[in-house]
Amino acid sequence: MTTALAILIGLTAAGTSSASADPGGPVAPNLDQHCGVQNSGSGPMTTAIPVDRITLNLESVGYAPANSSITAFYTISGSTKTGTATGAFDTARKNATFNFSVSNPPPGATLTVTYQVWWHGVGVYYSNFVSAPLAPCTLDNTAYVDASTWNDYVTVTGVSQRCETVDIGVGGRHAYVREDVVTVNVAHGSSSWPSWYAGRPVWADYWIVGQKTYTSGASGVFDSGGEATLSFVITAPTTGAELDVLASGQAGSRTFPGHSWTTIAC
Repeated sequence: MTTALAILIGLTAAGTSSASADPGGPVAPNLDQHCGVQNSGSGPMTTAIPVDRITLNLESVGYAPANSSITAFYTISGSTKTGTATGAFDTARKNATFNFSVSNPPPGATLTVTYQVWWHGVGVYYSNFVSAPLAPCTLDNTAYVDASTWNDYVTVTGVSQRCETVDIGVGGRHAYVREDVVTVNVAHGSSSWPSWYAGRPVWADYWIVGQKTYTSGASGVFDSGGEATLSFVITAPTTGAELDVLASGQAGSRTFPGHSWTTIAC
């Protein structure tokens, strides 16, 4: 069977369903919006702009995550604003996460995030989308967080920070660098049993506004109560920047996301 024919068969089987919840599909999407403020310019010309931070988390459910590629892009009704990101499923976590920033989001608009997935090893292509009202981000409404489409199978119950200064000098020469030691408490959600998670892997990754992708933070396993505490270090952190912490916890054959925003304190 040729590659083109295999992709065509995959497209026919998976279809291009219009259901935003992806029922029965090979991908489990989660969409989150978070309002923040982004500074444009410098010095006396600095302008504060409201911005909507959009996060899309996908999980490879129907196929093995290896040898995959993903294109995700968003559109906004009545607007020319759009953006595209590419990536692949992490082979251990079985998920992939994409971030978009929309400055001055138009009020009353509808956000649509489309994802196109190729599993090259099996020749399958799949496309679908998630739609939601665009977050009402303004300079007077910067605390808005909408994670209503995210399941609660994994929760990030707390994010704490400890500021340190470390000497990285060599041979008697001193060179100091600031570090932010971030500790994340991850737990099973109220709709799931702790035993589902006991002994199973859990990860804490992070994204700082301005970076292209998530950075791997720390990994561990859930205890018998379905909880885990993970710590990672951010070197030379940008004080006051927005920090997006994503926890990925496994239960059975599934990987569930937990999400939390905070501000870098160091």
